[in-house]
Amino acid sequence: MVTFEKVKTLKGEVEVPADKSITHRSFILSAMACGESVVKNPLMSRDTKATMAALKACGVQFEEIEDGFKVISKGYEHFNEPFDIINCENSGTTARLLTGLFSPMRKYFVLTGDNSLKKRPMGRVTEPLSKMGAVIFGRNNNKNLPITILPSEMRGIKIESTVKSAQVKSAIILAGLQIDGETVYVERVKTRNHTEVMLKYYGVDLEIDNDEIKVPGKQILKPSIVEVPGDFSSAAFFIGAALMFENSEILIKNVGLNPTRTGFIQVLKDLGADISITVRDDSFEVRGDIFVRHSGLKGGKVEGEIIPNIIDEIPLLGVLGLFCENPLEIRDAEELRVKESDRINSIVHNLNVVGAKIEEYNDGFKVYPIKNVNDGGVLKSFDDHRIAMINILLAKRFGNFLIDSIESIDVSFPDFIERFELLEV
Repeated sequence: MVTFEKVKTLKGEVEVPADKSITHRSFILSAMACGESVVKNPLMSRDTKATMAALKACGVQFEEIEDGFKVISKGYEHFNEPFDIINCENSGTTARLLTGLFSPMRKYFVLTGDNSLKKRPMGRVTEPLSKMGAVIFGRNNNKNLPITILPSEMRGIKIESTVKSAQVKSAIILAGLQIDGETVYVERVKTRNHTEVMLKYYGVDLEIDNDEIKVPGKQILKPSIVEVPGDFSSAAFFIGAALMFENSEILIKNVGLNPTRTGFIQVLKDLGADISITVRDDSFEVRGDIFVRHSGLKGGKVEGEIIPNIIDEIPLLGVLGLFCENPLEIRDAEELRVKESDRINSIVHNLNVVGAKIEEYNDGFKVYPIKNVNDGGVLKSFDDHRIAMINILLAKRFGNFLIDSIESIDVSFPDFIERFELLEV
């Protein structure tokens, strides 16, 4: 059990860890390129280390330098067949993107993960790849890890998205650029576009026409130098904290501001939040500083096409519902059910512990402004890094609450507590 002292106000500047999504992709795309790439300021967390270890198992070299890694590779056509099973640990990004990467390679791969990852859906990736000709077998009728990828002949086809997932899209694109023919991915609802942005930086030819992403096959990636910006999803905890803790003012520096990631800011502004952005650089992925001042929130309903853009921030948004003038309702967020935990259930459980009135739906929840905070209780983290960090915020805001475990924050933000404490007044 872990406990924290109650905090009144937060003031100051903070930087957040490097972006997890971009770090995964920078390792993978650098490994696919033939030659020597450089990845500066990567996030070295449990998840990204799993991706690096998997690529090392395929013969890719990672040479540590002062501010990151040199990635030395003979290109994706010359990956080694791994000597052993690849353990994706707790990382859904690792499992899904590598399934797309490995499927066309005509080699034998076995992917597994921890107990949490083994429960998360893989059919959303294995099914479209199988339509392209991949031979993949897995537990639960190919829907869960462990999975086995066998040598196969794949071809480019047109695939309609069935889930709102940047990981699925990325897996299809990574497979498509290796095989014969053109792969077309139809994305009805826009999701994070880091893969598309970064592939162009590595010299890959993509055509994006409204909701269609066209990927010509048999492409060669050129080595590149990538500097990873701060992770917006990590910055979101400080944005939320400034709005939770009275009289707070926080400047969050050097944050990635890709428009497919920053919907959380627009949602909060619509609710009345006082947030301003200063763009510093847009040479690779847009980055800049975010200033947040404590302000009242109105409440309302959040649903529809914005949801994939804010999927990681929705549990935090639910907590902010406690401090709104009116109820805050979130819908169309059923994807939260298959994250590291069932995040709808997780947030409902913990807000009940603190004394909130909250209604749970299949695709979301409705949070009412809190009137009476319970005098203590145990918050559960469900072995989920984002839920653990939310619990830390709740414990510091209200006091008297225990947290069952916070070890999972190593997945994305190992020094979250230390950086948070620097802002405490």
